[in-house]
Amino acid sequence: MPPSSEQDERDAQREAAPSRPAPTELRFALAVDWVSPSIARERVREWLTRLDWSPAHVDDLVIVINEAVSNSIEHGFGIHPDHPGPPNGPHPDIEVFCRVLSQAGGRRVEFTVRDQGAWQPVDPGPTHRGKGFNLMRACSDRLDVRRDAGGTTVIAVSRPVPVALRAL
Repeated sequence: MPPSSEQDERDAQREAAPSRPAPTELRFALAVDWVSPSIARERVREWLTRLDWSPAHVDDLVIVINEAVSNSIEHGFGIHPDHPGPPNGPHPDIEVFCRVLSQAGGRRVEFTVRDQGAWQPVDPGPTHRGKGFNLMRACSDRLDVRRDAGGTTVIAVSRPVPVALRAL
């Protein structure tokens, strides 16, 4: 049997910890660094799981947050994944805000990812890349991207899911 991983230990700690309701909002800031998408994935997955979102919906939404944060790093700050390095000059954090939207008979989650970078155009040459926005659209119900002098804001809203039924 292989040795346990840090993930196994975190899962065991979560199971042993007393359960308390998850907050309906999640806010955090990320460094402009290629490790940040994995941090965002982990935080969002844990938050949605605590909110009793279905695993299939969680998977879709983790893809959305991963792509939004990755696009901030690559296109907002010009750090290409094949040539990672620190951005030129001072750089603020990438801001992530998530919230549950309740509605009759269901609920959605809204993600807002904001950076203060200057949008970097994608190289128009032949590539296997450039599918991020299509992927985010496929995994969400609505996607809005706003660019201005202050940076880029991506707002994604999930498809509606039923209100969670807790076991008695």
